[in-house]
Amino acid sequence: MNIDPFVRSLAKQKLNSEGIIVLRHGKKIAEYRWIPEAPRNSFSVTKSFISIAIGMAIDRGKLSLDSRLVDVLPEFARGAGKRLSALTLEHLLTMTRGHAAFSRPATAAESAAQPLKYRPGSRFVYDNGSAFLASAMFTRSMGINARDFLLDALFRPLGIADPEWPQSPDGHSNGGTGLMLTTSGLARFGQLLLQGGKWRGKQIVSSAWIESAGRPQTGTGLRRLDCDLGYGFYFWPSRHGAFRADGRNGQFVVVLPRHDAVVAINSDDPKPYPILYAVWDEILPQLRD
Repeated sequence: MNIDPFVRSLAKQKLNSEGIIVLRHGKKIAEYRWIPEAPRNSFSVTKSFISIAIGMAIDRGKLSLDSRLVDVLPEFARGAGKRLSALTLEHLLTMTRGHAAFSRPATAAESAAQPLKYRPGSRFVYDNGSAFLASAMFTRSMGINARDFLLDALFRPLGIADPEWPQSPDGHSNGGTGLMLTTSGLARFGQLLLQGGKWRGKQIVSSAWIESAGRPQTGTGLRRLDCDLGYGFYFWPSRHGAFRADGRNGQFVVVLPRHDAVVAINSDDPKPYPILYAVWDEILPQLRD
């Protein structure tokens, strides 16, 4: 693969990317680095790792999509209104818990206290608070927070050195942001997703969970390319039969099942989506050859 057209496209648009890796048929076919590789905040790609942790908990019978927040975390049941009482894990995973605005809670209690303006399941509003509560449900149901569980269940098998990942004062991995990963780590995560949750012959998470997480589970009402195709379980369905993990400043793990390919990108740019569009314009045509 010739990565130069992608590099020139980003340079022309003055986009600040740090590194890209393209895998096809399980092999690295292209790589380019603007700066030396180092772990960086993957921002909302973190949510996709929480999704995989949740899938593992469901595989083990510890949670289900119908699990109610107040059943798993009964400290929030006292005085809970009708909407909070009805809140399920599925509502959290699809960003439809009924909140009205984006939030960055520091604890599960802070997130649970956020007013629910809408009926759960009725409206998509992107948020860190929903992912925080999903992470808290994981901690309580599994008896270990997501980061510590994933060390042996995911990170080490994938060859990802024990990553930094902030823990809240109440003991939960921050579900919304903060997981520190290299571009190589993102690429290996993408390959796991492409392989339906299997790694070196071992089923890390069920293929059924990967399939469900990457397809639309709710509409978004957003009018931006690649954000208007619905939302999965902390993954974004994308054009060209793809789905992706997506971080605020241009961290992408793009999984392309039709082409047996993965594109992993680390960036630091406040305009992330032109970086994704350059993948469609400059990389995808070469995968069709």
